[in-house]
Amino acid sequence: MIRTVLYALYGVGVLGLLGTAQYRGWTFGSTPTSTVDPQSVRANPGAYRSPYYIPGRTLRGK
Repeated sequence: MIRTVLYALYGVGVLGLLGTAQYRGWTFGSTPTSTVDPQSVRANPGAYRSPYYIPGRTLRGK
């Protein structure tokens, strides 16, 4: 019984710490962030997905 309570408190503590880290934006490393937005889809082709795009499935033709 006591172990169940301790595991529950540990789980709540871990989830609270992870939630705080997500909210505050904490990371283990520093990654460069881009402050310039692309002006068009051609400037950022990786962001465009056609209406026929389905992850994990390839549709032939247009």
